[in-house]
Amino acid sequence: MKAREFAWEALCAICLENTYSNLYLRKHLDSVEEADRSLATMIIYGTLQNARLCRYEWSDFVKRKPDDKIALLLDMSVYQLLFMEKIPSYAIINDAVELAKKKSHAKVGNMVNAILRNVMKQGKKEISGNFVEKLALETSHPEWIVQMWKAQYGEEICKNICFSNMETKPQSARVNTLKTTKEEVLKDPMFEEGKLAKYAVVYKGTSIASTTWYKEGKLAIQDEASQLVAEVLDPKPKESILDVCAAPGTKSMHIAQLMENKGELICGDIHEHRVKLMEESAQRLGVKIVNAKCMDATVLDGVKEDFDRVLCDVPCSGYGVLSRKSDIKYHMKSEDMDTLLPLQQSILQCASAKVKQGGILVYSTCTLNKKENEKQVAKFLKEHEDFILLEERTIFPFEYNSDGFYMAKMQRKG
Repeated sequence: MKAREFAWEALCAICLENTYSNLYLRKHLDSVEEADRSLATMIIYGTLQNARLCRYEWSDFVKRKPDDKIALLLDMSVYQLLFMEKIPSYAIINDAVELAKKKSHAKVGNMVNAILRNVMKQGKKEISGNFVEKLALETSHPEWIVQMWKAQYGEEICKNICFSNMETKPQSARVNTLKTTKEEVLKDPMFEEGKLAKYAVVYKGTSIASTTWYKEGKLAIQDEASQLVAEVLDPKPKESILDVCAAPGTKSMHIAQLMENKGELICGDIHEHRVKLMEESAQRLGVKIVNAKCMDATVLDGVKEDFDRVLCDVPCSGYGVLSRKSDIKYHMKSEDMDTLLPLQQSILQCASAKVKQGGILVYSTCTLNKKENEKQVAKFLKEHEDFILLEERTIFPFEYNSDGFYMAKMQRKG
């Protein structure tokens, strides 16, 4: 299959059927000729990243809105015309017209041809409006989230978040010190030292998973900001640790690494197939102390109540990882957090009961939203006077070219 046809089919599956982009590509990319796979991937992710802006560029040239699939064909074609300047315009337009005729009919092909030629002649349109309107459209974010970030963090941080979300983040990995050393990995010229986390390295190639380092279990793919969570938890060898929302287990394996494979580490997830992912990860990385279990983090039946440290890396809106997961940005709605807020509070309440006196409780998310972060922790502390806040930190994606993250470290009074 050719790159543009594949990209269109993928975008229809991702945008109209809520298929995850990474899973779709993993399953279907082999159907594209090898020489075209990079182009297809760039079109898919570039269109998702710039979806609102691309539609803004062509919407004035239609009197009647085309169906959803043709709209996506126009989106991806406009993305190529405006952002992939090395590709000849005629090739982009001709392929779009032929695809429209093939999947629909000649009149639709003619419409697509006319719209794209108008876009090509016009070039990028000027964006007008107030701060929120302009920034939201320029960076293809919903206006409501830009307004939220502006209110919560101020204009400058809001602006920096939005533009950072448009950048391609580096491929980060965590050196697995159970099998090698950071110094050994850095002898490989394809790696350089990370900026934020103790065992972080950055890969200069295209796929960490294809390296010998990864295949031998010497590396775990993990963003640097995510690596800070286990560092904040600060587990020690021979301690007893509970990770209540652990799958796929990346942070759990980091915890085991910091424990030097000594002690007790119980990791839970509500889905059985995700528990298996943790077990597979432990095997690859040589982690021997993980006890992966299927458990409901809002109940924690059958789990003891005297852990030295407990981690709650709770389900969240994911607003800190929008540069890597454009699917979220495309589908996100302001009401998404309505079900998350009580779930997060329930998990935190339940997990806190498993912390021994003097023990540590860490709450973390990969989102940028004070309702899910600072306000959740403040509410918990107000209701639980036996816990005190030791440390609270938000990592913004523009600070270290990483994901956005939040973590709070609390201690139960002895």
